[in-house]
Amino acid sequence: MEQQTKTVSWQGCLIPIAAVGICLIARLWYFGRYIDEWDSVNFAFGLSKEYDILHDQPHFPGYPVYMFVSWIWYQIVGSDIQALVFSGVLFSSLAVFPLYELSRRMFSREVAILTAALYIVNPQVWLQAEKPLSDAFGLFFVITAILFFYLAIACAQETSVRRDERPFDPAGQRTSLNYLGLGGVILGLGLGVRVTYLALLPIMAYTAYLLSQRVCSRKVIVWGLSGLALGVGSWLGYLIVRFSPYRFCKKFLSHADYHFNREGNSIITTDDYGERFFDIFHRLSAHSLGTWWTDTPFLRVVPTIILVVSLGYFIIHERWNFRNKFLVAFFVPYFLWVALVQDAIRQIMVLIPFLVLIVSAGLWHIYTIHLRNRKYGVVFFFTIVLAFVVSQTIDSVRIVSINRNEEPPSVSTINYITKNYEKDETKFYCLNDWRLFQYYAPEWCDKKNSQVYFTSRMSGVLKDLGRLKQKPANVLVSSKLFERDKYKERLKKLAVFKRNRYGVADYNWLALYRFEWR
Repeated sequence: MEQQTKTVSWQGCLIPIAAVGICLIARLWYFGRYIDEWDSVNFAFGLSKEYDILHDQPHFPGYPVYMFVSWIWYQIVGSDIQALVFSGVLFSSLAVFPLYELSRRMFSREVAILTAALYIVNPQVWLQAEKPLSDAFGLFFVITAILFFYLAIACAQETSVRRDERPFDPAGQRTSLNYLGLGGVILGLGLGVRVTYLALLPIMAYTAYLLSQRVCSRKVIVWGLSGLALGVGSWLGYLIVRFSPYRFCKKFLSHADYHFNREGNSIITTDDYGERFFDIFHRLSAHSLGTWWTDTPFLRVVPTIILVVSLGYFIIHERWNFRNKFLVAFFVPYFLWVALVQDAIRQIMVLIPFLVLIVSAGLWHIYTIHLRNRKYGVVFFFTIVLAFVVSQTIDSVRIVSINRNEEPPSVSTINYITKNYEKDETKFYCLNDWRLFQYYAPEWCDKKNSQVYFTSRMSGVLKDLGRLKQKPANVLVSSKLFERDKYKERLKKLAVFKRNRYGVADYNWLALYRFEWR
Protein backbone atom coordinates (compact mmCIF):
# COMPACT_ATOMS: atom_id res chain seq x y z
CA MET A 1 0.00 0.00 0.00
CA GLU A 2 1.45 3.30 -1.00
CA GLN A 3 1.08 6.36 1.15
CA GLN A 4 -1.51 8.81 -0.04
CA THR A 5 -0.71 12.30 -1.25
CA LYS A 6 -0.86 15.07 1.29
CA THR A 7 -3.27 17.31 -0.55
CA VAL A 8 -6.55 18.05 1.15
CA SER A 9 -9.67 19.30 -0.59
CA TRP A 10 -13.20 20.05 0.53
CA GLN A 11 -14.37 17.04 -1.45
CA GLY A 12 -11.87 14.88 0.41
CA CYS A 13 -13.21 16.19 3.72
CA LEU A 14 -16.78 15.11 3.03
CA ILE A 15 -16.23 11.53 4.17
CA PRO A 16 -14.64 12.34 7.56
CA ILE A 17 -17.14 15.15 8.17
CA ALA A 18 -20.00 12.73 7.46
CA ALA A 19 -18.35 10.18 9.78
CA VAL A 20 -18.16 12.80 12.55
CA GLY A 21 -21.86 13.55 12.05
CA ILE A 22 -22.86 9.88 12.19
CA CYS A 23 -20.77 9.35 15.32
CA LEU A 24 -22.26 12.41 17.02
CA ILE A 25 -25.86 11.41 16.25
CA ALA A 26 -25.29 7.86 17.48
CA ARG A 27 -23.77 9.11 20.73
CA LEU A 28 -26.54 11.64 21.36
CA TRP A 29 -29.16 8.92 20.95
CA TYR A 30 -27.81 6.98 23.94
CA PHE A 31 -26.96 9.89 26.20
CA GLY A 32 -25.89 8.74 29.70
CA ARG A 33 -28.14 9.52 32.70
CA TYR A 34 -26.16 8.56 35.80
CA ILE A 35 -23.33 9.82 37.95
CA ASP A 36 -22.09 6.42 39.08
CA GLU A 37 -18.55 6.71 40.43
CA TRP A 38 -16.16 8.82 42.49
CA ASP A 39 -14.55 10.70 39.60
CA SER A 40 -17.93 11.56 38.09
CA VAL A 41 -19.07 13.17 41.35
CA ASN A 42 -15.86 15.17 41.53
CA PHE A 43 -16.44 16.50 38.03
CA ALA A 44 -20.09 17.30 38.77
CA PHE A 45 -19.23 19.20 41.96
CA GLY A 46 -16.56 21.10 40.07
CA LEU A 47 -19.36 22.49 37.89
CA SER A 48 -22.32 22.80 40.25
CA LYS A 49 -20.47 23.92 43.40
CA GLU A 50 -17.02 25.38 42.93
CA TYR A 51 -13.95 24.48 40.91
CA ASP A 52 -11.52 23.57 43.70
CA ILE A 53 -8.84 20.90 43.26
CA LEU A 54 -7.84 21.24 46.93
CA HIS A 55 -11.22 19.74 47.89
CA ASP A 56 -11.41 17.26 44.97
CA GLN A 57 -13.82 19.32 42.86
CA PRO A 58 -12.51 17.68 40.74
CA HIS A 59 -9.56 15.76 42.15
CA PHE A 60 -5.98 16.66 41.30
CA PRO A 61 -4.83 17.87 38.80
CA GLY A 62 -8.27 19.33 38.14
CA TYR A 63 -8.67 18.31 34.47
CA PRO A 64 -8.90 22.03 33.57
CA VAL A 65 -9.33 21.60 29.79
CA TYR A 66 -12.19 19.11 30.16
CA MET A 67 -13.75 21.16 32.93
CA PHE A 68 -13.52 24.40 30.97
CA VAL A 69 -15.36 22.94 27.99
CA SER A 70 -17.92 21.31 30.29
CA TRP A 71 -18.37 24.60 32.15
CA ILE A 72 -19.34 26.28 28.87
CA TRP A 73 -22.08 23.69 28.29
CA TYR A 74 -23.11 23.89 31.95
CA GLN A 75 -23.85 27.59 31.51
CA ILE A 76 -26.13 26.67 28.60
CA VAL A 77 -27.97 23.54 29.82
CA GLY A 78 -27.73 24.01 33.60
CA SER A 79 -27.17 20.28 34.24
CA ASP A 80 -23.81 19.00 35.44
CA ILE A 81 -24.22 15.48 34.06
CA GLN A 82 -25.51 16.66 30.68
CA ALA A 83 -22.65 19.14 30.35
CA LEU A 84 -20.03 16.52 31.24
CA VAL A 85 -21.46 13.83 28.98
CA PHE A 86 -21.98 16.17 26.04
CA SER A 87 -18.34 17.28 26.20
CA GLY A 88 -17.27 13.66 25.85
CA VAL A 89 -19.83 12.95 23.15
CA LEU A 90 -18.77 15.98 21.10
CA PHE A 91 -15.00 15.59 21.30
CA SER A 92 -14.98 11.79 20.91
CA SER A 93 -17.00 12.36 17.72
CA LEU A 94 -14.67 15.11 16.50
CA ALA A 95 -11.79 12.65 17.02
CA VAL A 96 -13.03 10.73 13.97
CA PHE A 97 -11.63 13.46 11.71
CA PRO A 98 -7.96 13.33 12.80
CA LEU A 99 -8.17 9.52 13.03
CA TYR A 100 -9.42 9.37 9.44
CA GLU A 101 -6.62 11.71 8.30
CA LEU A 102 -3.98 9.73 10.16
CA SER A 103 -5.22 6.47 8.61
CA ARG A 104 -5.41 7.97 5.12
CA ARG A 105 -1.94 9.45 5.26
CA MET A 106 -0.41 6.32 6.76
CA PHE A 107 -2.14 3.85 4.49
CA SER A 108 -5.00 4.72 2.14
CA ARG A 109 -8.46 6.25 1.92
CA GLU A 110 -10.02 2.78 2.05
CA VAL A 111 -8.21 1.98 5.29
CA ALA A 112 -9.28 5.36 6.66
CA ILE A 113 -12.95 4.62 5.95
CA LEU A 114 -12.68 1.24 7.65
CA THR A 115 -10.93 2.81 10.64
CA ALA A 116 -13.57 5.49 11.05
CA ALA A 117 -16.39 2.94 10.86
CA LEU A 118 -14.81 0.60 13.42
CA TYR A 119 -14.01 3.48 15.76
CA ILE A 120 -17.62 4.69 15.69
CA VAL A 121 -19.06 1.28 16.64
CA ASN A 122 -16.32 0.25 19.09
CA PRO A 123 -18.06 -0.77 22.35
CA GLN A 124 -15.66 0.82 24.85
CA VAL A 125 -15.14 4.12 23.01
CA TRP A 126 -18.90 4.45 22.61
CA LEU A 127 -19.60 3.51 26.23
CA GLN A 128 -17.06 5.93 27.71
CA ALA A 129 -18.40 8.75 25.53
CA GLU A 130 -21.76 8.32 27.28
CA LYS A 131 -20.29 8.69 30.76
CA PRO A 132 -19.57 11.91 32.69
CA LEU A 133 -15.81 11.28 32.48
CA SER A 134 -12.91 12.80 30.60
CA ASP A 135 -11.54 9.69 28.87
CA ALA A 136 -13.49 9.76 25.60
CA PHE A 137 -13.07 13.54 25.51
CA GLY A 138 -9.29 13.13 25.67
CA LEU A 139 -9.10 10.84 22.64
CA PHE A 140 -9.42 13.89 20.39
CA PHE A 141 -6.23 15.38 21.80
CA VAL A 142 -4.33 12.08 21.70
CA ILE A 143 -5.20 11.32 18.09
CA THR A 144 -4.68 14.89 16.88
CA ALA A 145 -1.26 15.12 18.57
CA ILE A 146 -0.19 11.79 17.05
CA LEU A 147 -1.41 13.00 13.64
CA PHE A 148 0.74 16.15 13.82
CA PHE A 149 3.81 14.18 14.94
CA TYR A 150 3.34 11.80 12.04
CA LEU A 151 2.93 14.68 9.59
CA ALA A 152 6.16 16.22 10.86
CA ILE A 153 8.09 13.04 10.08
CA ALA A 154 6.22 12.36 6.82
CA CYS A 155 7.00 15.86 5.54
CA ALA A 156 10.71 15.35 6.21
CA GLN A 157 10.63 11.90 4.60
CA GLU A 158 8.81 13.06 1.47
CA THR A 159 10.92 16.16 0.91
CA SER A 160 14.11 14.15 1.30
CA VAL A 161 12.96 11.62 -1.30
CA ARG A 162 11.90 14.32 -3.79
CA ARG A 163 15.29 16.02 -3.50
CA ASP A 164 17.40 12.85 -3.72
CA GLU A 165 18.35 12.79 -0.02
CA ARG A 166 19.76 16.34 -0.10
CA PRO A 167 18.91 18.50 2.93
CA PHE A 168 15.36 19.61 2.38
CA ASP A 169 14.42 23.16 1.63
CA PRO A 170 13.59 25.88 4.22
CA ALA A 171 9.87 25.68 3.39
CA GLY A 172 9.88 21.95 4.17
CA GLN A 173 11.77 22.60 7.40
CA ARG A 174 9.23 25.18 8.52
CA THR A 175 6.36 22.84 7.71
CA SER A 176 7.86 19.97 9.71
CA LEU A 177 8.68 22.24 12.64
CA ASN A 178 5.16 23.70 12.54
CA TYR A 179 3.69 20.20 12.75
CA LEU A 180 5.99 19.32 15.65
CA GLY A 181 5.07 22.52 17.49
CA LEU A 182 1.34 22.02 16.90
CA GLY A 183 1.60 18.44 18.10
CA GLY A 184 3.31 19.71 21.24
CA VAL A 185 0.54 22.26 21.86
CA ILE A 186 -2.19 19.64 21.44
CA LEU A 187 -0.37 17.16 23.66
CA GLY A 188 0.14 19.88 26.27
CA LEU A 189 -3.58 20.63 26.21
CA GLY A 190 -4.27 16.91 26.40
CA LEU A 191 -2.30 16.72 29.64
CA GLY A 192 -4.91 19.14 30.96
CA VAL A 193 -7.50 16.46 30.16
CA ARG A 194 -5.63 13.44 31.55
CA VAL A 195 -2.13 13.46 33.02
CA THR A 196 -1.76 9.84 31.91
CA TYR A 197 -0.98 11.21 28.46
CA LEU A 198 2.54 11.70 29.80
CA ALA A 199 3.03 8.25 28.25
CA LEU A 200 2.88 10.01 24.85
CA LEU A 201 6.02 12.03 25.49
CA PRO A 202 8.24 9.23 24.06
CA ILE A 203 6.49 9.44 20.67
CA MET A 204 7.09 13.18 20.66
CA ALA A 205 10.74 12.60 21.55
CA TYR A 206 10.99 10.02 18.74
CA THR A 207 9.54 12.52 16.29
CA ALA A 208 12.03 15.16 17.41
CA TYR A 209 14.90 12.68 17.05
CA LEU A 210 13.99 11.84 13.45
CA LEU A 211 13.57 15.52 12.57
CA SER A 212 16.93 16.39 14.13
CA GLN A 213 18.58 14.22 11.47
CA ARG A 214 17.38 16.65 8.78
CA VAL A 215 16.84 19.91 10.66
CA CYS A 216 19.06 21.79 13.09
CA SER A 217 18.70 20.05 16.47
CA ARG A 218 18.42 23.38 18.26
CA LYS A 219 15.41 24.37 16.15
CA VAL A 220 13.74 21.02 16.77
CA ILE A 221 14.19 21.34 20.53
CA VAL A 222 12.99 24.95 20.60
CA TRP A 223 9.89 24.29 18.49
CA GLY A 224 8.97 21.06 20.26
CA LEU A 225 9.44 22.31 23.80
CA SER A 226 7.84 25.66 23.01
CA GLY A 227 4.71 23.97 21.69
CA LEU A 228 4.51 21.61 24.66
CA ALA A 229 5.15 24.45 27.12
CA LEU A 230 2.46 26.57 25.49
CA GLY A 231 -0.10 23.77 25.75
CA VAL A 232 0.76 22.88 29.34
CA GLY A 233 1.19 26.49 30.43
CA SER A 234 -2.29 27.43 29.22
CA TRP A 235 -3.80 25.42 32.09
CA LEU A 236 -0.99 24.80 34.57
CA GLY A 237 -0.34 28.52 35.00
CA TYR A 238 -3.98 29.08 35.88
CA LEU A 239 -3.94 26.33 38.52
CA ILE A 240 -0.75 27.59 40.15
CA VAL A 241 -1.96 31.18 40.25
CA ARG A 242 -5.39 30.26 41.59
CA PHE A 243 -4.33 27.77 44.24
CA SER A 244 -0.75 29.03 44.96
CA PRO A 245 2.44 27.09 44.17
CA TYR A 246 2.77 25.70 47.71
CA ARG A 247 -0.75 24.27 47.99
CA PHE A 248 -0.61 23.01 44.40
CA CYS A 249 2.66 21.11 45.03
CA LYS A 250 1.40 19.77 48.37
CA LYS A 251 -1.75 18.44 46.72
CA PHE A 252 0.32 16.96 43.90
CA LEU A 253 2.56 15.02 46.29
CA SER A 254 -0.42 13.79 48.31
CA HIS A 255 -2.34 12.68 45.23
CA ALA A 256 0.68 10.96 43.66
CA ASP A 257 1.40 9.04 46.87
CA TYR A 258 -2.22 7.89 47.18
CA HIS A 259 -2.78 7.12 43.51
CA PHE A 260 0.45 5.30 42.68
CA ASN A 261 1.74 4.03 46.02
CA ARG A 262 -0.91 3.49 48.71
CA GLU A 263 -4.26 2.80 47.02
CA GLY A 264 -3.65 3.13 43.30
CA ASN A 265 -3.54 0.43 40.62
CA SER A 266 0.17 0.57 39.79
CA ILE A 267 2.39 -2.49 39.81
CA ILE A 268 3.74 -1.35 43.18
CA THR A 269 0.36 -1.99 44.80
CA THR A 270 -0.19 -5.28 42.94
CA ASP A 271 -0.05 -8.52 44.93
CA ASP A 272 -0.57 -10.97 42.08
CA TYR A 273 1.31 -10.05 38.88
CA GLY A 274 -0.26 -12.90 36.93
CA GLU A 275 -3.75 -11.71 37.78
CA ARG A 276 -2.78 -8.14 36.86
CA PHE A 277 -1.64 -9.09 33.37
CA PHE A 278 -4.65 -11.38 32.89
CA ASP A 279 -6.90 -8.42 33.79
CA ILE A 280 -5.06 -6.21 31.31
CA PHE A 281 -5.58 -8.78 28.56
CA HIS A 282 -9.28 -9.11 29.38
CA ARG A 283 -9.79 -5.36 29.49
CA LEU A 284 -7.95 -4.87 26.23
CA SER A 285 -9.57 -7.70 24.30
CA ALA A 286 -13.11 -8.16 25.65
CA HIS A 287 -13.83 -4.67 26.98
CA SER A 288 -11.90 -2.49 24.55
CA LEU A 289 -11.93 -4.44 21.28
CA GLY A 290 -15.22 -6.28 21.77
CA THR A 291 -13.86 -9.81 21.36
CA TRP A 292 -15.60 -12.92 22.63
CA TRP A 293 -15.36 -13.97 26.27
CA THR A 294 -17.19 -16.62 28.26
CA ASP A 295 -19.70 -14.07 29.58
CA THR A 296 -20.39 -12.31 26.28
CA PRO A 297 -22.93 -13.05 23.52
CA PHE A 298 -21.97 -15.66 20.95
CA LEU A 299 -22.35 -12.95 18.30
CA ARG A 300 -18.95 -11.65 19.40
CA VAL A 301 -17.29 -14.65 17.75
CA VAL A 302 -17.73 -12.95 14.37
CA PRO A 303 -15.69 -9.79 15.07
CA THR A 304 -13.20 -11.85 17.08
CA ILE A 305 -12.34 -14.06 14.11
CA ILE A 306 -12.10 -11.12 11.71
CA LEU A 307 -10.01 -9.10 14.16
CA VAL A 308 -7.52 -11.91 14.85
CA VAL A 309 -7.09 -12.73 11.16
CA SER A 310 -6.69 -9.05 10.26
CA LEU A 311 -4.03 -8.54 12.93
CA GLY A 312 -2.22 -11.62 11.62
CA TYR A 313 -2.27 -10.30 8.05
CA PHE A 314 -0.96 -6.93 9.18
CA ILE A 315 1.95 -8.49 11.06
CA ILE A 316 2.86 -10.90 8.26
CA HIS A 317 2.38 -8.73 5.18
CA GLU A 318 3.01 -5.16 6.31
CA ARG A 319 6.40 -3.85 5.23
CA TRP A 320 8.78 -2.56 7.89
CA ASN A 321 8.99 1.15 7.17
CA PHE A 322 8.94 4.45 9.02
CA ARG A 323 5.16 4.48 9.57
CA ASN A 324 5.31 1.14 11.37
CA LYS A 325 8.33 2.22 13.38
CA PHE A 326 6.26 5.25 14.32
CA LEU A 327 3.40 3.02 15.51
CA VAL A 328 5.83 0.92 17.55
CA ALA A 329 7.23 4.10 19.12
CA PHE A 330 3.68 4.86 20.27
CA PHE A 331 2.57 1.41 21.38
CA VAL A 332 5.61 0.26 23.37
CA PRO A 333 5.79 3.21 25.82
CA TYR A 334 2.03 3.25 26.31
CA PHE A 335 1.87 -0.52 26.86
CA LEU A 336 4.57 -0.12 29.49
CA TRP A 337 2.53 2.65 31.13
CA VAL A 338 -0.51 0.37 31.30
CA ALA A 339 1.51 -2.60 32.55
CA LEU A 340 3.42 -0.71 35.23
CA VAL A 341 1.39 2.35 36.21
CA GLN A 342 -2.34 2.31 35.36
CA ASP A 343 -4.19 -0.71 34.04
CA ALA A 344 -7.80 0.50 34.30
CA ILE A 345 -10.06 0.18 31.27
CA ARG A 346 -10.18 3.95 30.86
CA GLN A 347 -6.39 4.12 30.45
CA ILE A 348 -6.26 1.13 28.13
CA MET A 349 -8.87 2.63 25.80
CA VAL A 350 -6.27 5.13 24.48
CA LEU A 351 -4.87 2.21 22.49
CA ILE A 352 -8.20 1.43 20.79
CA PRO A 353 -8.14 3.95 17.88
CA PHE A 354 -4.65 2.85 16.86
CA LEU A 355 -5.41 -0.86 17.19
CA VAL A 356 -8.52 -0.25 15.08
CA LEU A 357 -6.27 1.43 12.50
CA ILE A 358 -3.99 -1.63 12.39
CA VAL A 359 -6.96 -4.01 12.13
CA SER A 360 -8.33 -1.94 9.23
CA ALA A 361 -4.97 -2.05 7.44
CA GLY A 362 -4.89 -5.83 7.96
CA LEU A 363 -8.39 -6.13 6.53
CA TRP A 364 -7.31 -4.20 3.47
CA HIS A 365 -4.33 -6.57 3.07
CA ILE A 366 -6.80 -9.46 2.92
CA TYR A 367 -8.60 -7.73 0.08
CA THR A 368 -5.50 -6.75 -1.93
CA ILE A 369 -3.83 -10.16 -1.54
CA HIS A 370 -6.76 -12.55 -2.02
CA LEU A 371 -9.84 -10.76 -3.32
CA ARG A 372 -8.96 -7.81 -5.56
CA ASN A 373 -8.53 -9.82 -8.77
CA ARG A 374 -11.17 -12.44 -8.13
CA LYS A 375 -14.71 -12.58 -9.32
CA TYR A 376 -17.07 -11.28 -6.67
CA GLY A 377 -14.01 -10.38 -4.60
CA VAL A 378 -15.39 -6.92 -3.84
CA VAL A 379 -18.74 -8.39 -2.78
CA PHE A 380 -17.06 -10.90 -0.50
CA PHE A 381 -14.88 -8.21 1.07
CA PHE A 382 -17.85 -5.94 1.71
CA THR A 383 -19.68 -8.91 3.28
CA ILE A 384 -16.79 -9.40 5.71
CA VAL A 385 -16.65 -5.71 6.59
CA LEU A 386 -20.42 -5.50 6.96
CA ALA A 387 -20.46 -8.52 9.27
CA PHE A 388 -17.70 -6.94 11.37
CA VAL A 389 -19.38 -3.55 11.65
CA VAL A 390 -22.93 -4.82 12.16
CA SER A 391 -21.97 -7.38 14.81
CA GLN A 392 -20.03 -4.76 16.78
CA THR A 393 -22.85 -2.25 16.35
CA ILE A 394 -25.42 -4.67 17.78
CA ASP A 395 -23.23 -5.46 20.76
CA SER A 396 -22.29 -1.81 21.36
CA VAL A 397 -25.92 -0.69 21.22
CA ARG A 398 -26.74 -3.35 23.81
CA ILE A 399 -23.99 -2.05 26.11
CA VAL A 400 -24.78 1.66 25.80
CA SER A 401 -28.49 0.89 26.25
CA ILE A 402 -27.65 -0.81 29.55
CA ASN A 403 -25.62 2.22 30.56
CA ARG A 404 -28.47 4.57 29.67
CA ASN A 405 -31.46 2.66 30.98
CA GLU A 406 -30.35 0.46 33.88
CA GLU A 407 -29.55 1.91 37.28
CA PRO A 408 -25.88 1.35 38.26
CA PRO A 409 -25.29 -0.84 41.34
CA SER A 410 -23.66 2.08 43.17
CA VAL A 411 -26.81 4.19 42.71
CA SER A 412 -29.08 1.24 43.56
CA THR A 413 -27.25 0.84 46.87
CA ILE A 414 -27.96 4.45 47.81
CA ASN A 415 -31.62 4.23 46.81
CA TYR A 416 -32.07 1.01 48.79
CA ILE A 417 -30.61 2.50 51.95
CA THR A 418 -32.45 5.82 51.79
CA LYS A 419 -35.80 4.12 51.10
CA ASN A 420 -35.56 1.38 53.74
CA TYR A 421 -33.76 2.99 56.66
CA GLU A 422 -34.17 6.06 58.80
CA LYS A 423 -31.22 8.39 58.58
CA ASP A 424 -30.89 9.07 62.30
CA GLU A 425 -30.89 5.37 63.16
CA THR A 426 -28.45 4.17 60.52
CA LYS A 427 -24.77 4.34 59.69
CA PHE A 428 -23.32 3.09 56.41
CA TYR A 429 -19.64 2.14 56.08
CA CYS A 430 -18.35 2.20 52.53
CA LEU A 431 -15.62 3.18 50.10
CA ASN A 432 -16.54 5.07 46.91
CA ASP A 433 -20.24 5.24 47.83
CA TRP A 434 -19.39 7.95 50.36
CA ARG A 435 -18.79 10.42 47.52
CA LEU A 436 -21.92 9.29 45.68
CA PHE A 437 -24.01 9.86 48.80
CA GLN A 438 -22.78 13.45 48.82
CA TYR A 439 -24.26 13.82 45.33
CA TYR A 440 -27.52 11.83 45.56
CA ALA A 441 -28.35 12.10 49.29
CA PRO A 442 -26.33 14.98 50.78
CA GLU A 443 -28.55 15.05 53.86
CA TRP A 444 -26.92 11.76 54.92
CA CYS A 445 -23.50 13.41 54.85
CA ASP A 446 -24.03 16.36 57.18
CA LYS A 447 -20.67 17.32 58.68
CA LYS A 448 -22.05 17.46 62.23
CA ASN A 449 -23.53 13.95 62.18
CA SER A 450 -22.52 12.08 59.07
CA GLN A 451 -24.43 8.84 58.52
CA VAL A 452 -22.02 7.68 55.82
CA TYR A 453 -18.45 6.84 56.85
CA PHE A 454 -15.55 6.41 54.44
CA THR A 455 -13.25 3.46 55.19
CA SER A 456 -11.55 0.72 53.22
CA ARG A 457 -11.44 -2.02 55.90
CA MET A 458 -13.65 -3.61 58.53
CA SER A 459 -11.09 -2.59 61.16
CA GLY A 460 -12.06 0.99 60.38
CA VAL A 461 -15.70 0.12 61.02
CA LEU A 462 -14.96 -1.25 64.48
CA LYS A 463 -12.70 1.66 65.32
CA ASP A 464 -15.39 4.21 64.43
CA LEU A 465 -18.14 2.32 66.25
CA GLY A 466 -15.98 2.15 69.36
CA ARG A 467 -15.69 5.90 69.64
CA LEU A 468 -19.33 6.74 68.96
CA LYS A 469 -21.29 8.02 71.95
CA GLN A 470 -24.68 7.38 70.35
CA LYS A 471 -24.67 3.92 68.80
CA PRO A 472 -26.72 3.48 65.58
CA ALA A 473 -29.48 0.88 65.51
CA ASN A 474 -28.56 -0.18 61.99
CA VAL A 475 -24.95 -0.68 60.92
CA LEU A 476 -24.67 -1.27 57.17
CA VAL A 477 -21.52 -2.37 55.35
CA SER A 478 -20.61 -2.32 51.66
CA SER A 479 -19.12 -5.32 49.89
CA LYS A 480 -16.25 -3.07 48.77
CA LEU A 481 -14.68 -3.20 52.23
CA PHE A 482 -11.68 -5.45 52.83
CA GLU A 483 -11.38 -7.92 55.73
CA ARG A 484 -15.06 -8.93 55.50
CA ASP A 485 -14.10 -12.63 55.72
CA LYS A 486 -12.93 -12.10 59.30
CA TYR A 487 -16.45 -11.10 60.31
CA LYS A 488 -18.62 -13.20 57.99
CA GLU A 489 -20.60 -14.71 60.90
CA ARG A 490 -21.68 -11.20 61.93
CA LEU A 491 -22.55 -9.98 58.45
CA LYS A 492 -26.06 -10.55 57.10
CA LYS A 493 -26.54 -9.98 53.38
CA LEU A 494 -29.46 -7.64 52.73
CA ALA A 495 -29.38 -7.08 48.99
CA VAL A 496 -27.27 -7.66 45.88
CA PHE A 497 -27.12 -5.24 42.95
CA LYS A 498 -25.83 -6.42 39.58
CA ARG A 499 -25.33 -5.00 36.12
CA ASN A 500 -23.60 -6.26 33.00
CA ARG A 501 -19.88 -5.76 33.58
CA TYR A 502 -19.31 -4.52 30.04
CA GLY A 503 -21.88 -1.79 30.61
CA VAL A 504 -20.31 -0.32 33.74
CA ALA A 505 -16.75 0.81 34.29
CA ASP A 506 -16.30 -0.40 37.89
CA TYR A 507 -18.24 -2.36 40.50
CA ASN A 508 -20.78 -4.17 38.35
CA TRP A 509 -21.62 -6.34 41.39
CA LEU A 510 -22.29 -4.86 44.83
CA ALA A 511 -23.76 -6.32 48.00
CA LEU A 512 -25.09 -4.61 51.10
CA TYR A 513 -24.68 -6.19 54.55
CA ARG A 514 -26.07 -5.58 58.02
CA PHE A 515 -23.31 -5.81 60.63
CA GLU A 516 -24.23 -7.28 64.04
CA TRP A 517 -21.54 -5.60 66.06
CA ARG A 518 -22.89 -5.83 69.59
